[in-house]
Amino acid sequence: MKHLLYKIFRQYVRIGLFFTLKKIAVFGKENIPEKGASLFIGNHQNGLIDPILIPTTCNRNIHFLTRASAFTNKTITKFLTSLNMIPIYRIRDGVNTIEKNYKTFERCTEILKKGEAIEIFAEGEHHLNRRIIPLKKGFARIILATLQKYPALEIQIIPIGINYNSHLQFPASVSIYYGKSIKANPYFDLENPKDDFSEILTKVFTSLKKLTLHIEDTINYDEIIKNLEKNNVDYLNPFAANKMLKNIPDTSMKSTIKKSNINWFIPFILLAKLNSIIPLLIWRYIKSNIKEIIFTNTYRFAVIMTLFPLFYLIQAGVVFHLFNFNSTIIYLISCIFLGAITTKKMKLSSERK
Repeated sequence: MKHLLYKIFRQYVRIGLFFTLKKIAVFGKENIPEKGASLFIGNHQNGLIDPILIPTTCNRNIHFLTRASAFTNKTITKFLTSLNMIPIYRIRDGVNTIEKNYKTFERCTEILKKGEAIEIFAEGEHHLNRRIIPLKKGFARIILATLQKYPALEIQIIPIGINYNSHLQFPASVSIYYGKSIKANPYFDLENPKDDFSEILTKVFTSLKKLTLHIEDTINYDEIIKNLEKNNVDYLNPFAANKMLKNIPDTSMKSTIKKSNINWFIPFILLAKLNSIIPLLIWRYIKSNIKEIIFTNTYRFAVIMTLFPLFYLIQAGVVFHLFNFNSTIIYLISCIFLGAITTKKMKLSSERK
């Protein structure tokens, strides 16, 4: 019963992701420890979507480090806590609030002691660039504090590469690569602890670079992306993408043109849009007012989770009033069917970021 709300909400989120993403492919699940103190560390390129992909693609009971600004009052704090969320304070929240992170770290220590898992995005910020930015020390400090208190505890780090064929467009696909776990203990000298944590930071950084496309050259980044896409790079396959990246001088002139196949599902997609005209218009308005485009899929997911089902239920009520119960059930099933067809068969826009 302790984690019942978490499990129920996780299932609902899975449904939302099903109607938000065209394809979710998961690799390396055999690398996930079934139990024991674990830190899941992934790259961060897609707002809220990244942190909810990890707990919905593995069976571990995962705790999240979440922006403290989300914990606005006691009721919301209680709800977020029940979903395994832990507040983390940033400098932008105020210099005085940073001290509250000591309590957060203490809580993380006790979570790890219980053999549970914590999800951290060690880059410290989200971004749209297809690369791993230098990692912050926060996760290493949590490990050190835990081992200083419980030196016999074994802690595993699971690096995760989250790869999208598009960060902003609908319906995007994603591949999630769980890398081989890293035993953290050998990287920490408890008698003479170092504050730079260079070895563990380098180890995790190197692992993440293999699990997602990593473009080191920031000066020529845009040109590299153009060359990769001319050669039909598969962003969902980080190993092939990184291999192509190394050979760009040899492949940049060998671009091929993909044949455009007829989408026989267009009539169903058009019918789905007609059936959803009001929430689609509202979404268009919301999208045009998003200040940080990196949150595009976050807002899209929220609308799909709330506005669309609410609208369908209202329309179902109208159908029930005009016809009968059987017609209402048929209408609701049709909504689910058309929504699934749209997400799984609609072609991704040519704009890829």
